[in-house]
Amino acid sequence: MPEHRVPTRHPQGIAVPGRLRFREPSADDTAEPDDAVSKFVEEKDLPTGQVLSAAMTLRHVGVPQGAITGTDDQRPMRADALLRRMLGDDTTREAKDRVWRHIITQVRDDPANREDWNLYALGIATAGLRGRAARLTFPDDPLSHRVEAQYDLIRAFLHRMQDTVTTAAGSTRWRLDIDPPNVYSRLLGGAYDHASGRTEHRRKQLSRRPDETAAEHEARIARLKAEEPREIPVGGHEEVDAHRPKHTALPDPRGEDAVIARLQQFIAQSARMPPEYRIDPTSAELLTRTYLDGEPLGHVAADLNLSQSNASKRRATAVRQLRRVIAANKQIPQQRSDS
Repeated sequence: MPEHRVPTRHPQGIAVPGRLRFREPSADDTAEPDDAVSKFVEEKDLPTGQVLSAAMTLRHVGVPQGAITGTDDQRPMRADALLRRMLGDDTTREAKDRVWRHIITQVRDDPANREDWNLYALGIATAGLRGRAARLTFPDDPLSHRVEAQYDLIRAFLHRMQDTVTTAAGSTRWRLDIDPPNVYSRLLGGAYDHASGRTEHRRKQLSRRPDETAAEHEARIARLKAEEPREIPVGGHEEVDAHRPKHTALPDPRGEDAVIARLQQFIAQSARMPPEYRIDPTSAELLTRTYLDGEPLGHVAADLNLSQSNASKRRATAVRQLRRVIAANKQIPQQRSDS
């Protein structure tokens, strides 16, 4: 029976060249509640289902329970149990950041168990990997395309956890800084940018072409930056629809300050509503700076330590939440101007 190792070895343990072959879960591992995690495990034909099944068999690596509860409890959590907690509405963003800081630190600093920590990380990231990989294919694509899309994203995800860059001063640092918040969102978003080709496309755009003079190159880069706010963001129809009024609608007659004040009222109101209505401060800043102030999404995302694809997704979610809040308002008071 094969072990739960990546078939082809790599110095960093990140190569996933073909179909994964892992040890089968034991009988007690399969008796799980009928929930989202169990449904992921049942997807035996997809890499995400295979890695989660394999991650559930790991016993000597695991995130301490205290990372979720904020206590000193050092008992390791099994991958499926932790994933259920991470998908729950009661798990705070700070707790999720603690979990992912622990996982990434172990991947980087524990070479003896790196492959197991990589597998554990993939298990915890199953939901996000599955959702993002779906955006790399069309609904009517054959299974082989879905499988390849998930492999591409898995490779990019594992590589981004361990990738380093050399600074101008000659020092080396990790490409993914785990100290700022939203660790998992930035990790998954960066992996998606790479797997989708967006990173390479942007690199080619910014590189000087062989037939360009220095002045022509500078002019083209300036033009790209000027056009950036007009790029349609990646997201659902809600985000695209919300993006259009920024360029076509007339200025609000009440003035920008009144619009911002009203938006802040809705955001404050959302904090007292169920979770599906709540707009977090980061998403609120994305809405204000990109839709009202007209700043490029890429610039705002960089300021907030987010990848552009993740910022786009969060903004689309915030638009849907804002619409729910507005719809929940039975009476929206009208602005009155003193004569």
